[in-house]
Formats: sequence, C-alpha cells, structure tokens
Amino acid sequence: MTRTARAALLLAAGWFAACDAPTSSTSLEVTLTPSPNPATAEPSSGVTYQVTNADSTVSVYAYDWRTSFTVAIQETGGLAVDITAVDLKVQQASAGIIITPSGGEAVYYKFTSSASGNHVAANGSASMGFTVWYDLPNQQREALITVTLAFKDDDDYAYSESVQVKVAP
Repeated sequence: MTRTARAALLLAAGWFAACDAPTSSTSLEVTLTPSPNPATAEPSSGVTYQVTNADSTVSVYAYDWRTSFTVAIQETGGLAVDITAVDLKVQQASAGIIITPSGGEAVYYKFTSSASGNHVAANGSASMGFTVWYDLPNQQREALITVTLAFKDDDDYAYSESVQVKVAP
C-alpha cells in the first residue's frame, strides 16, 4: 500500500510540474522573398578575381556577369531576431537545374550585401540588397544563387533560413 501511494504521489508531482513547463517550442518563423526572381545578369566590367596556377603564378580574370537583387525578410512568429551572418553560394545551372562543374573546374564569385541594420522586430520586416559578380565554367550566365541568413533570438537560440534566386539566361 505504501509503495502504491508513493508511486501515485510521484506521478502526480511529475504531472503538476509538467503543467508549469512551456507548451510551445521556440521556432523561427521567417519568410525570405527574393526580388526580382528570376534576376537578370548583365555583363560585368572592372571587377576581377585571382587564380593561383599549378606553377604558383597568379592569373587575373574579369568576372563575366553581374546581377543584383533584394531579399525581403518577414518575421511572422512574434519573435524578434538579429541577423548574425550572411552566406551566399553561386552554382551554374541550365533550365533551372544545377550543373556541377566537372574536371576540376570551379565557379568563381564574390558578392556584396547591404542592409539598414541587423535587427528584425517581432512581426516586423527588413530587407537586404545583394550584388553578385560571377564566372561560370560553362561560359553561360544562367545560375542558381542560394542565400543563407543566420539568426539569433533574445534567448540566444540560433537559426538559419535559405532562399534560392534564379538568374535567367
């Protein structure tokens, strides 16, 4: 009888303690929307990159293409966040399909971004502008750009969200 009473008491205590626990998990609810999408590429001029050759010499090349777009950031979960990092990756594509370079060829790119700040208020919005210069092994302009933003909320939880931008041929 004593064991049963103790078990019931422990079970009830655990149940009441669970009632004080938060019922919803913290999760990021951010929507990233690129504009325009697809973006348009235009010939680039005056911006270069360097490649170290097998014999340790350095060759300088001009980027073939440049594109610009904006990513709108909308927080919809009622949780203010700070943008802590920005990453961008360019991949060559054909008809919207990623084409992985072969034979040791590489995609070369660089980007700049601009924003009015790094804080997005709860249920608020922000935007970031991007300019991307790139050179693709297939000598074409069609690409797929993936933008990844890292966020941190007031409780120091970290999140990331990505969006893809097509660059039309």
